[in-house]
Amino acid sequence: MTVSSSSRVSWVLDHEYSAAIGLAAGVTIALTWSAVFSASYFSIFTSHSGSRVLTELGVSSVHDVVVNGLMAIFFFAMGLELSRELTSGLLTRPEHAIPPVLGAAGGMLFTALGSILLGTLLHSGALRRGWGVPMATDVAFTLGVLAIAGRRLAPSIRIFLLTLAITDDVLSVVVLSVSGTTHVRLDGLAVLIATGLVGVVVTRRVTSGAASVGLLVALWISFAWANVEPALAGVLAGVLVSSRAPSRPRFERNATRLSVGLVLPLFALVACGLHWSNVQLSGAVGTVVVATVAIRLVGKTLGISSGVALARGLRFRLAPSITLPLVITTAPLCAIGFTVPLLFATKLFGAQSRLYAGYTLGLLISSLVAALLGGAMLRLRRPTE
Repeated sequence: MTVSSSSRVSWVLDHEYSAAIGLAAGVTIALTWSAVFSASYFSIFTSHSGSRVLTELGVSSVHDVVVNGLMAIFFFAMGLELSRELTSGLLTRPEHAIPPVLGAAGGMLFTALGSILLGTLLHSGALRRGWGVPMATDVAFTLGVLAIAGRRLAPSIRIFLLTLAITDDVLSVVVLSVSGTTHVRLDGLAVLIATGLVGVVVTRRVTSGAASVGLLVALWISFAWANVEPALAGVLAGVLVSSRAPSRPRFERNATRLSVGLVLPLFALVACGLHWSNVQLSGAVGTVVVATVAIRLVGKTLGISSGVALARGLRFRLAPSITLPLVITTAPLCAIGFTVPLLFATKLFGAQSRLYAGYTLGLLISSLVAALLGGAMLRLRRPTE
């Protein structure tokens, strides 16, 4: 590749629309492929290797390699950005960091309670049992829509949503681990804690790029061995990389480009295929589809707004450019997501079940509605200084 063509590729990958476009393309191809050539789609992406080691690490299929493995690169880029804001940016002040954390907790709580409440009212055991499915947000999709619809807004709202979505994902995985839905290995957890502590020491003494890559790999193996969502090792690795590391800006830039150009489109491609024969809009599955849409849109909006309002009541102030009306406007974007939600659904119902198909369709519909609704509301807002 020539220098000029390399520069053009870099320019495209650095564009604020690229992530959303790549994700949208991946979703479209996945839905079409799984509908027209279902057998080949699921044969390629979900067929499992017989290797015991790969199975133990959670990467025994193409789907697992992308979702559990390559997505760590995306979360690594997010962790680096979050760390930069914590050390020298907006989040250096606790009063700016607490509101998105409480907003994430509020969104999780309201969606979980909404699932239990609707499950009771509609006599749906699936909704009561699947209370954890609608909790998490997909940071990639959320930030992608924000890049398209919120160009006129202050950059601080992106940091707010980034912090909220990462907190949401991490806490959701913690809930998944302690709720009994997935079983954490105690020996793996001990290794994970030890690796994290060693990483803290090493990254403060060694600032080379090789040390950062080594830390990411070691943490990923530790997360996988502990049976904790391994992709989230990227967040911890990114946060631990020393701010003094000379390679840090390059690492963040390259990780972001790799995520936009490869990881996110592949993730959408492998995660969004549907067993269309299992999709129903009536009976128990239809109830799950409709209820999931309502729970995501209403629960996320009310929960995040309430959490941020609580933070303000406790005198934790948002950045001056982020007002409560702006939070309410952007909150529906956090109803976009299916990564961790589908992890919950897989553990509870199995990826081949009708209920899993119902949750998948409900999450896709709610994500589309949230993107359109949130994007339209942001477009109507005046520019923020």
